[in-house]
Amino acid sequence: MDTVRISTPQSLLRLLPRLVGAPEPPALVALPFRRGRSGMPMVLDLPARRSVPAIARAIRNGAQGADAVVLVACLAEALGTAPLPLRTPLASLAERLARDGIRCLELLALGPDAWGDYAMPDGARGPLAELDLLDDPAPGVPELPPLPGTPSGSDGPAALAVAQWLDALGAIEVEAAAQGAIAALERAVDLAPRLDAGPGPLGIDPAKAAAVAVALVARPVLRDIAIELALDGPDAAAATLAAIDRDGALAADDAAGRFLGCGPAPDADRLHERLRRWTAIAEATPLDARAPLLVIVGFLLFFVGRGRTAGRCAELAMAIDPGLSMAPLLRDIVDAKGAPDWVLGQRSGE
Repeated sequence: MDTVRISTPQSLLRLLPRLVGAPEPPALVALPFRRGRSGMPMVLDLPARRSVPAIARAIRNGAQGADAVVLVACLAEALGTAPLPLRTPLASLAERLARDGIRCLELLALGPDAWGDYAMPDGARGPLAELDLLDDPAPGVPELPPLPGTPSGSDGPAALAVAQWLDALGAIEVEAAAQGAIAALERAVDLAPRLDAGPGPLGIDPAKAAAVAVALVARPVLRDIAIELALDGPDAAAATLAAIDRDGALAADDAAGRFLGCGPAPDADRLHERLRRWTAIAEATPLDARAPLLVIVGFLLFFVGRGRTAGRCAELAMAIDPGLSMAPLLRDIVDAKGAPDWVLGQRSGE
Protein backbone atom coordinates (compact mmCIF):
# COMPACT_ATOMS: atom_id res chain seq x y z
CA MET A 1 0.00 0.00 0.00
CA ASP A 2 1.05 3.60 -0.66
CA THR A 3 0.28 6.66 1.41
CA VAL A 4 -2.01 9.04 -0.50
CA ARG A 5 -2.56 12.50 0.94
CA ILE A 6 -5.71 14.19 -0.33
CA SER A 7 -5.84 17.92 0.30
CA THR A 8 -8.51 18.87 -2.28
CA PRO A 9 -10.86 17.08 -4.69
CA GLN A 10 -8.65 18.37 -7.51
CA SER A 11 -5.56 16.66 -6.10
CA LEU A 12 -7.54 13.43 -5.80
CA LEU A 13 -8.87 13.54 -9.36
CA ARG A 14 -5.38 14.32 -10.60
CA LEU A 15 -4.24 11.00 -9.14
CA LEU A 16 -6.66 8.93 -11.23
CA PRO A 17 -4.47 8.52 -14.34
CA ARG A 18 -1.59 7.31 -12.17
CA LEU A 19 -3.82 4.90 -10.25
CA VAL A 20 -6.06 3.37 -12.91
CA GLY A 21 -4.93 4.83 -16.24
CA ALA A 22 -7.70 6.57 -18.16
CA PRO A 23 -10.93 4.85 -17.04
CA GLU A 24 -13.33 4.37 -19.95
CA PRO A 25 -16.65 6.00 -19.06
CA PRO A 26 -19.16 5.11 -17.87
CA ALA A 27 -17.34 3.62 -14.89
CA LEU A 28 -17.01 3.88 -11.13
CA VAL A 29 -13.53 4.11 -9.61
CA ALA A 30 -13.29 2.98 -5.98
CA LEU A 31 -10.11 3.79 -4.06
CA PRO A 32 -10.15 1.97 -0.69
CA PHE A 33 -8.24 3.03 2.41
CA ARG A 34 -7.21 1.28 5.58
CA ARG A 35 -5.96 3.44 8.45
CA GLY A 36 -5.15 6.23 6.03
CA ARG A 37 -3.22 4.07 3.57
CA SER A 38 -4.54 3.41 0.08
CA GLY A 39 -5.28 -0.04 -1.24
CA MET A 40 -5.73 -1.44 -4.74
CA PRO A 41 -8.09 0.76 -6.81
CA MET A 42 -11.05 -0.87 -8.52
CA VAL A 43 -12.91 0.08 -11.70
CA LEU A 44 -16.55 -1.05 -11.62
CA ASP A 45 -19.83 -0.41 -13.41
CA LEU A 46 -21.76 2.67 -12.43
CA PRO A 47 -24.54 1.71 -10.02
CA ALA A 48 -28.19 1.52 -10.92
CA ARG A 49 -30.86 1.10 -8.25
CA ARG A 50 -30.87 -2.70 -8.48
CA SER A 51 -27.11 -3.12 -8.78
CA VAL A 52 -26.16 -1.17 -5.64
CA PRO A 53 -25.95 -4.27 -3.37
CA ALA A 54 -23.76 -6.15 -5.87
CA ILE A 55 -21.38 -3.22 -6.35
CA ALA A 56 -21.13 -2.67 -2.58
CA ARG A 57 -20.34 -6.36 -2.18
CA ALA A 58 -17.66 -6.17 -4.90
CA ILE A 59 -16.00 -3.19 -3.18
CA ARG A 60 -16.18 -4.89 0.21
CA ASN A 61 -14.72 -8.16 -1.14
CA GLY A 62 -12.03 -6.42 -3.16
CA ALA A 63 -10.94 -4.19 -0.28
CA GLN A 64 -10.60 -6.58 2.63
CA GLY A 65 -10.02 -4.65 5.85
CA ALA A 66 -10.75 -1.23 4.32
CA ASP A 67 -12.34 1.33 6.61
CA ALA A 68 -12.86 4.11 4.06
CA VAL A 69 -13.26 4.59 0.33
CA VAL A 70 -13.22 7.34 -2.28
CA LEU A 71 -15.71 6.96 -5.14
CA VAL A 72 -15.41 8.72 -8.50
CA ALA A 73 -18.17 8.37 -11.08
CA CYS A 74 -16.59 8.70 -14.53
CA LEU A 75 -19.43 9.83 -16.80
CA ALA A 76 -19.70 9.79 -20.58
CA GLU A 77 -22.11 12.73 -20.72
CA ALA A 78 -21.18 16.34 -20.08
CA LEU A 79 -22.09 17.57 -16.60
CA GLY A 80 -23.26 20.98 -17.76
CA THR A 81 -25.11 22.96 -15.12
CA ALA A 82 -27.85 20.45 -14.26
CA PRO A 83 -27.81 18.50 -10.98
CA LEU A 84 -25.27 15.70 -11.01
CA PRO A 85 -26.63 12.45 -12.45
CA LEU A 86 -26.89 9.14 -10.55
CA ARG A 87 -27.13 10.96 -7.24
CA THR A 88 -29.62 8.53 -5.72
CA PRO A 89 -27.86 5.20 -6.51
CA LEU A 90 -24.46 6.60 -5.59
CA ALA A 91 -25.75 7.95 -2.28
CA SER A 92 -27.37 4.59 -1.64
CA LEU A 93 -24.05 2.86 -2.38
CA ALA A 94 -22.21 5.17 0.04
CA GLU A 95 -24.82 4.49 2.75
CA ARG A 96 -24.58 0.73 2.26
CA LEU A 97 -20.79 0.82 2.48
CA ALA A 98 -21.03 2.93 5.65
CA ARG A 99 -23.29 0.28 7.22
CA ASP A 100 -20.56 -2.23 6.41
CA GLY A 101 -17.97 -0.07 8.22
CA ILE A 102 -16.50 1.56 5.10
CA ARG A 103 -16.87 5.34 5.29
CA CYS A 104 -17.09 7.31 2.02
CA LEU A 105 -14.48 10.07 2.19
CA GLU A 106 -15.29 11.68 -1.17
CA LEU A 107 -17.99 11.07 -3.79
CA LEU A 108 -17.09 12.89 -7.00
CA ALA A 109 -18.22 13.07 -10.62
CA LEU A 110 -15.83 13.39 -13.56
CA GLY A 111 -17.29 14.24 -16.95
CA PRO A 112 -15.80 15.17 -20.33
CA ASP A 113 -16.38 18.86 -19.61
CA ALA A 114 -15.97 19.31 -15.84
CA TRP A 115 -15.90 17.68 -12.42
CA GLY A 116 -18.39 17.92 -9.57
CA ASP A 117 -18.86 16.97 -5.94
CA TYR A 118 -21.93 14.96 -4.92
CA ALA A 119 -21.75 16.67 -1.53
CA MET A 120 -22.92 19.76 -3.50
CA PRO A 121 -24.86 18.20 -6.42
CA ASP A 122 -26.31 21.56 -7.49
CA GLY A 123 -23.08 23.47 -6.89
CA ALA A 124 -20.69 25.02 -9.37
CA ARG A 125 -18.66 22.69 -11.54
CA GLY A 126 -14.88 22.68 -11.62
CA PRO A 127 -13.24 23.07 -15.04
CA LEU A 128 -11.09 20.16 -16.20
CA ALA A 129 -8.25 22.60 -16.88
CA GLU A 130 -7.58 22.96 -13.17
CA LEU A 131 -6.90 19.22 -12.95
CA ASP A 132 -3.95 19.49 -15.33
CA LEU A 133 -0.89 20.94 -13.64
CA LEU A 134 1.43 22.63 -16.07
CA ASP A 135 4.33 20.58 -17.26
CA ASP A 136 7.70 21.29 -15.66
CA PRO A 137 8.62 23.63 -17.24
CA ALA A 138 5.27 24.97 -18.42
CA PRO A 139 4.64 24.54 -22.17
CA GLY A 140 5.88 27.46 -24.23
CA VAL A 141 8.28 28.74 -21.58
CA PRO A 142 11.88 28.90 -22.85
CA GLU A 143 14.12 26.16 -21.47
CA LEU A 144 16.26 27.38 -18.62
CA PRO A 145 19.51 26.09 -17.15
CA PRO A 146 18.95 22.92 -15.09
CA LEU A 147 17.08 23.59 -11.87
CA PRO A 148 16.99 21.40 -8.78
CA GLY A 149 14.02 19.20 -7.97
CA THR A 150 12.51 18.28 -4.62
CA PRO A 151 15.12 18.43 -1.81
CA SER A 152 15.80 14.86 -0.76
CA GLY A 153 18.07 15.28 2.26
CA SER A 154 21.66 14.25 2.66
CA ASP A 155 23.90 12.52 5.18
CA GLY A 156 27.10 14.14 3.92
CA PRO A 157 29.50 16.51 5.69
CA ALA A 158 27.28 19.57 5.14
CA ALA A 159 24.27 17.89 6.75
CA LEU A 160 26.37 16.73 9.70
CA ALA A 161 27.82 20.22 10.21
CA VAL A 162 24.41 21.93 10.01
CA ALA A 163 22.93 19.44 12.48
CA GLN A 164 25.77 20.03 14.92
CA TRP A 165 25.33 23.79 14.73
CA LEU A 166 21.57 23.49 15.23
CA ASP A 167 22.23 21.56 18.41
CA ALA A 168 24.78 24.15 19.55
CA LEU A 169 22.80 27.33 18.83
CA GLY A 170 21.30 28.95 21.87
CA ALA A 171 18.08 30.92 22.09
CA ILE A 172 19.97 34.17 22.74
CA GLU A 173 22.07 33.73 19.60
CA VAL A 174 19.03 32.96 17.46
CA GLU A 175 17.15 35.95 18.86
CA ALA A 176 20.11 38.22 18.13
CA ALA A 177 20.13 36.96 14.53
CA ALA A 178 16.38 37.60 14.28
CA GLN A 179 17.02 41.28 15.04
CA GLY A 180 18.95 41.43 11.76
CA ALA A 181 17.00 38.70 10.01
CA ILE A 182 17.47 39.90 6.44
CA ALA A 183 21.25 40.08 6.81
CA ALA A 184 21.34 36.64 8.46
CA LEU A 185 19.22 35.05 5.73
CA GLU A 186 21.26 36.70 2.99
CA ARG A 187 24.48 35.50 4.60
CA ALA A 188 23.24 31.91 4.63
CA VAL A 189 22.20 32.10 0.98
CA ASP A 190 25.50 33.70 -0.07
CA LEU A 191 27.48 30.95 1.66
CA ALA A 192 25.26 28.02 0.62
CA PRO A 193 27.57 26.81 -2.21
CA ARG A 194 30.32 26.28 0.41
CA LEU A 195 28.27 24.40 3.01
CA ASP A 196 30.75 21.52 3.29
CA ALA A 197 33.90 23.67 3.04
CA GLY A 198 34.24 24.63 6.70
CA PRO A 199 35.07 28.13 8.02
CA GLY A 200 36.52 30.58 5.51
CA PRO A 201 39.48 32.96 5.92
CA LEU A 202 37.38 35.30 8.07
CA GLY A 203 36.26 32.47 10.32
CA ILE A 204 32.69 32.45 9.04
CA ASP A 205 31.32 28.91 8.87
CA PRO A 206 28.73 28.42 6.07
CA ALA A 207 27.17 25.53 8.01
CA LYS A 208 26.58 27.80 11.02
CA ALA A 209 25.06 30.47 8.79
CA ALA A 210 22.75 27.83 7.33
CA ALA A 211 21.80 26.57 10.79
CA VAL A 212 20.93 30.11 11.88
CA ALA A 213 18.75 30.50 8.79
CA VAL A 214 17.01 27.19 9.51
CA ALA A 215 16.25 28.37 13.05
CA LEU A 216 14.96 31.71 11.75
CA VAL A 217 12.64 30.36 9.06
CA ALA A 218 10.93 28.17 11.66
CA ARG A 219 9.21 31.48 12.47
CA PRO A 220 6.40 32.01 9.91
CA VAL A 221 7.11 35.70 9.35
CA LEU A 222 10.79 35.10 8.65
CA ARG A 223 10.04 32.13 6.41
CA ASP A 224 7.86 34.42 4.32
CA ILE A 225 10.56 37.09 4.33
CA ALA A 226 13.04 34.51 3.00
CA ILE A 227 10.64 33.79 0.13
CA GLU A 228 10.19 37.49 -0.60
CA LEU A 229 13.95 38.04 -0.52
CA ALA A 230 14.34 35.48 -3.29
CA LEU A 231 11.39 36.82 -5.27
CA ASP A 232 11.79 40.58 -5.07
CA GLY A 233 15.07 41.31 -3.27
CA PRO A 234 16.17 42.93 0.00
CA ASP A 235 14.40 46.28 -0.42
CA ALA A 236 10.98 44.69 -0.86
CA ALA A 237 11.59 42.29 2.02
CA ALA A 238 12.75 45.10 4.30
CA ALA A 239 9.67 47.16 3.44
CA THR A 240 7.39 44.22 4.24
CA LEU A 241 9.17 43.48 7.50
CA ALA A 242 8.98 47.13 8.55
CA ALA A 243 5.28 47.29 7.67
CA ILE A 244 4.56 44.15 9.71
CA ASP A 245 6.48 45.57 12.68
CA ARG A 246 4.57 48.84 12.37
CA ASP A 247 1.05 47.83 11.36
CA GLY A 248 0.74 44.09 11.92
CA ALA A 249 0.28 41.17 9.57
CA LEU A 250 -2.36 42.90 7.43
CA ALA A 251 0.35 45.23 6.18
CA ALA A 252 1.79 42.32 4.21
CA ASP A 253 -1.14 42.08 1.78
CA ASP A 254 0.99 43.15 -1.20
CA ALA A 255 3.54 40.45 -0.40
CA ALA A 256 0.72 37.91 -0.08
CA GLY A 257 -0.43 38.81 -3.59
CA ARG A 258 3.06 38.12 -4.86
CA PHE A 259 2.98 34.68 -3.24
CA LEU A 260 -0.15 33.98 -5.30
CA GLY A 261 1.88 34.66 -8.44
CA CYS A 262 0.46 38.10 -9.17
CA GLY A 263 2.31 41.16 -10.42
CA PRO A 264 5.36 41.72 -12.59
CA ALA A 265 7.92 39.05 -13.36
CA PRO A 266 10.80 38.84 -10.88
CA ASP A 267 14.48 38.88 -11.83
CA ALA A 268 14.87 35.39 -13.29
CA ASP A 269 18.60 35.02 -12.64
CA ARG A 270 18.25 35.95 -8.97
CA LEU A 271 15.25 33.66 -8.54
CA HIS A 272 16.96 30.66 -10.14
CA GLU A 273 20.10 31.16 -8.10
CA ARG A 274 18.15 31.52 -4.86
CA LEU A 275 16.26 28.34 -5.70
CA ARG A 276 19.52 26.42 -6.08
CA ARG A 277 20.94 27.79 -2.84
CA TRP A 278 17.84 27.27 -0.71
CA THR A 279 17.64 23.74 -2.09
CA ALA A 280 21.20 23.12 -0.91
CA ILE A 281 20.31 24.42 2.56
CA ALA A 282 17.14 22.30 2.66
CA GLU A 283 19.05 19.16 1.71
CA ALA A 284 21.52 19.78 4.54
CA THR A 285 18.74 20.35 7.09
CA PRO A 286 17.69 17.52 9.44
CA LEU A 287 14.38 15.98 8.45
CA ASP A 288 12.49 17.12 11.54
CA ALA A 289 13.40 20.76 10.81
CA ARG A 290 13.07 20.61 7.01
CA ALA A 291 9.38 21.43 6.55
CA PRO A 292 9.74 25.27 6.44
CA LEU A 293 12.65 24.87 4.02
CA LEU A 294 10.50 22.71 1.76
CA VAL A 295 7.87 25.45 1.78
CA ILE A 296 10.48 28.02 0.74
CA VAL A 297 11.83 25.80 -2.04
CA GLY A 298 8.28 24.89 -3.09
CA PHE A 299 7.25 28.52 -3.53
CA LEU A 300 10.41 29.26 -5.51
CA LEU A 301 9.67 26.27 -7.76
CA PHE A 302 6.13 27.56 -8.25
CA PHE A 303 7.52 31.00 -9.15
CA VAL A 304 9.65 29.51 -11.95
CA GLY A 305 6.80 27.40 -13.36
CA ARG A 306 7.67 24.04 -11.80
CA GLY A 307 4.20 23.42 -10.39
CA ARG A 308 4.38 19.66 -10.04
CA THR A 309 7.65 19.77 -8.16
CA ALA A 310 6.34 22.59 -5.98
CA GLY A 311 3.35 20.42 -5.12
CA ARG A 312 5.61 17.56 -4.10
CA CYS A 313 7.52 19.92 -1.79
CA ALA A 314 4.23 20.95 -0.19
CA GLU A 315 3.18 17.34 0.35
CA LEU A 316 6.53 16.43 1.89
CA ALA A 317 6.31 19.44 4.20
CA MET A 318 2.81 18.40 5.29
CA ALA A 319 4.05 14.88 5.99
CA ILE A 320 6.87 16.20 8.20
CA ASP A 321 4.80 18.84 9.98
CA PRO A 322 1.01 18.47 9.58
CA GLY A 323 0.50 21.70 11.52
CA LEU A 324 2.46 23.85 9.04
CA SER A 325 -0.39 25.82 7.46
CA MET A 326 1.71 27.34 4.67
CA ALA A 327 2.29 23.90 3.08
CA PRO A 328 -1.36 23.14 2.24
CA LEU A 329 -1.71 26.77 1.12
CA LEU A 330 1.13 26.21 -1.37
CA ARG A 331 -0.55 23.00 -2.53
CA ASP A 332 -3.86 24.84 -3.02
CA ILE A 333 -2.17 27.68 -4.93
CA VAL A 334 -0.52 25.19 -7.25
CA ASP A 335 -3.82 23.32 -7.71
CA ALA A 336 -5.67 26.54 -8.48
CA LYS A 337 -3.15 28.30 -10.75
CA GLY A 338 -0.50 25.81 -11.85
CA ALA A 339 1.95 28.68 -12.41
CA PRO A 340 2.25 32.40 -11.58
CA ASP A 341 0.93 35.12 -13.86
CA TRP A 342 4.35 35.89 -15.29
CA VAL A 343 4.84 32.27 -16.40
CA LEU A 344 1.32 32.01 -17.78
CA GLY A 345 1.99 35.23 -19.69
CA GLN A 346 5.05 33.63 -21.29
CA ARG A 347 2.92 30.66 -22.34
CA SER A 348 0.37 32.88 -24.07
CA GLY A 349 3.03 35.09 -25.65
CA GLU A 350 2.03 38.19 -23.71
